[in-house]
Amino acid sequence: MSKIDVYDVVIVGAGICGLITAYKLAHYKLNILVIDMNIEPGWGVSKGHAAIVHVIQLPFKSLKSKLAREGNRELLKICEYLKVRYRKTSTLLLAMNLLHLLALPLIYLYLKLNLKGEFKSRIIGRRTLRRIEPNVSDKVLAAIEVDGYAVIDSFDLIYGLYEFLKINSVHFVFGEKVVRIDFQEDFLKIYTDGGREFLSRYLVNAGGLYADEVARLLGDYVEFELGKGVMIVFEKQVSDRLLSPLTLRPDPKTKGGAVMFTWDGKGLWGPNLRIVRDKNDLSIEESDVNTIISRFSKLVKADPGIPIKAYSGIRPIPPINDFIITYSKKSRRIVNILGTESPALTSSPAIARVVLEKLKEAGLELIPREDIVERIVFHRFRDKPECGKSRLICICNRVTEEEVREAVRRGSKTLQGVMFRTGVCMGVCQGSRCLSEVIEVISDELRVKPSNITLRGGGSWIVKTS
Repeated sequence: MSKIDVYDVVIVGAGICGLITAYKLAHYKLNILVIDMNIEPGWGVSKGHAAIVHVIQLPFKSLKSKLAREGNRELLKICEYLKVRYRKTSTLLLAMNLLHLLALPLIYLYLKLNLKGEFKSRIIGRRTLRRIEPNVSDKVLAAIEVDGYAVIDSFDLIYGLYEFLKINSVHFVFGEKVVRIDFQEDFLKIYTDGGREFLSRYLVNAGGLYADEVARLLGDYVEFELGKGVMIVFEKQVSDRLLSPLTLRPDPKTKGGAVMFTWDGKGLWGPNLRIVRDKNDLSIEESDVNTIISRFSKLVKADPGIPIKAYSGIRPIPPINDFIITYSKKSRRIVNILGTESPALTSSPAIARVVLEKLKEAGLELIPREDIVERIVFHRFRDKPECGKSRLICICNRVTEEEVREAVRRGSKTLQGVMFRTGVCMGVCQGSRCLSEVIEVISDELRVKPSNITLRGGGSWIVKTS
């Protein structure tokens, strides 16, 4: 009989909540394992969002609103520690008609009362608005500005966390799904569809979109509504702030979207919200694109340039429309993190804090480590040309061949993994000029044939063999 590995904590899910929880646990003397059904970290819900660090989340009395405000600044501190790229900004709530304009003072007082001075807000008149954001539509009458927002390189955060955890002795199993969990006297026995078995004293269910299925393995039950949102990436950003239309009747399931931008200066519009039935339905319909362009083009008068791509993500909306962080009904040695829709990215440090508190209350001993090793920064030519090595392989996003090779050395074995780490094939041409060269470099670094390289694993082959 083969030896079964034993851990203090097993985390199911390597999305942002699972990784941040592991990040906090890694600062203590614990043996930790993270299991994810995808072949790389952050390929679930964490892959399909806008990478915005939020402030406002209604209703203010909700857990997700409270944890978003708590997690806001801590997340940026984690980004600084891991040397993850981000840009601080603010959001403008735009008054588009006379009714909005009349309601502006009341909304401002409501925000000021609930933000309690932690995040500054102010009313901006039409003249000042034109000066600070000249591309805002002439139809905008005034706005409320709220500070404390940021745009981050979410892929760099995901991989930065993963690399930090790897060098600090956290173990990972990718490409395997947890299919069974047995309760034993002092341990939980965890089985994967890859035929592996693990023992753990504690378990954290951070399964994201699939957290409901993991919960059912534990005898718990929750049913998610699946909300799909589509984002459109444009060639150019048109504002230095996030632009959101003011609404007097907020939808409790969405913040309504905005004209945004990516950390590296592309335009980002959306999302919309559509309820779907299939967790794998990432399709994008013409109506999605038309709805987003129609809604947000009214906010600006500048041309955002070429629409580079559209992508979608699915969020798990729980019945109470709020985060659920709770012990399993079967055992206090299991903590479920359920309903991690927006703003789970912003809230993730605060979510992890709640999880650690519950684990400690359940008996997990947290003894601080003193031998923490820092992550080695992934240098990019477009950030620091003086640090660039070798030739440019992606002209649009200024990615070098050495960056592609370094991405493979750090663990990416698919084209999508290399794209997320480096930004290669994600510029205006979407890989039409550099795709073949990138595949050749990946295959050379992996020492396999180009026909063995896939987009995202499984049967997603790129090169057809005769």
